Amino acid sequence: MNIIYAGATNHVTITCPICGLVKNKDITDFKDTHKRLKAKCKCGEVFRIELEFRRYYRKKVRLTGEYYIQEKGKGEILVEDISMTGIRFSTFKIHNISKDDTVELKFTLDNPKKTEIHTLAKTKWIVDRNVGAQFIDLKHFKQDLVFYLTA
Repeated sequence: MNIIYAGATNHVTITCPICGLVKNKDITDFKDTHKRLKAKCKCGEVFRIELEFRRYYRKKVRLTGEYYIQEKGKGEILVEDISMTGIRFSTFKIHNISKDDTVELKFTLDNPKKTEIHTLAKTKWIVDRNVGAQFIDLKHFKQDLVFYLTA
């Protein structure tokens, strides 16, 4: 299944996997509906696509690191995906992280430079040991993250 990113414009380019026909489409009407769709090409090919309305590409990773929350504690994490604006991680042990907490994160990218990321993030959602957070300050590692996400 192809994942197609709409970004901020809600316009995508869909390419038939068989004949290569390219079609540009406004997908605004699909924003609040199912994100997995069937597409049918003029050549007769039916294929599945998944629409992603995130503003930035989210890269799946497996990076170990740690978190710290003042007065709540610290622990080890596994970063599972990362984008220009946020991160999803899981804790190795049960935690007491709450929604809207400011969490200090420290992990190392698996790039050739082994870039260490040390930043603050605000938690947006929590499901069991899984946490989604938005970066608060990108200026110290933005360039490294851009190169990492596009590699």
